[in-house]
Amino acid sequence: MNDKINKYLEQVFSPYEDTDSVKELREELMTDLQEKYSELRSQGCDEETAYHQTIASVGNVSEIIESIAEKTKTVKQMSQRDFSQTDLRNSDLKGVTVHDGKFNESDMRGSDFSGSDLRNSSFRASDLSDVIFDGSDLSGAKLSMCALKGASFINCLLNGTDFSHSDLSGVCLDNLTFDGTIFNCSSFIGTSFKNAVFRNVFIKHADFKKAVFDGATMDKLTYAVLKGSRANLAGVTVI
Repeated sequence: MNDKINKYLEQVFSPYEDTDSVKELREELMTDLQEKYSELRSQGCDEETAYHQTIASVGNVSEIIESIAEKTKTVKQMSQRDFSQTDLRNSDLKGVTVHDGKFNESDMRGSDFSGSDLRNSSFRASDLSDVIFDGSDLSGAKLSMCALKGASFINCLLNGTDFSHSDLSGVCLDNLTFDGTIFNCSSFIGTSFKNAVFRNVFIKHADFKKAVFDGATMDKLTYAVLKGSRANLAGVTVI
């Protein structure tokens, strides 16, 4: 019967682009339907009755898939556009190119921007919790006044990126290069900068006392400013 349920899902999902978000939805539905079918069988339903009741329990799957697919397609095709005050939660936005775009005051929790080109885009006052920016170019982007708990920046380009007034507490920024990056009035409780490189960064009214800089490399001015903010700079290399 699992094969029959799988064929049903194949038929439902076949018209839609096979993005990560759509794949995840299908996998979740397959698991839920298998559990529902087993439950109905254990209650005494015959195979056909259990199958039809299982399928009926899903509701209108097409509406959910279309919502995900349309949201992803819209952003992937647009650049230099204003997406401010938009609900983009859990969107699959891998590999998008949006230069000078505006995502201000948007809810983007859990979205995936891996491998994207977001140069000079603005995310001002947006919720970027658990957003994945791995391998993306955020040069010149404005991530000011943002919630960034759980966000991932592995292998990102952050030249001139503005994190002013943002909460970077607990965020891992290891092995990154910060060239002209702006950290004014930001929060860094438990932030990790292990093996990071700092050049000509802008720091004002920021507290780095509980940030981790093990193995980091930085210019003399950055070192002096961080030392003045009582950061623990043991093991830091000054260039």
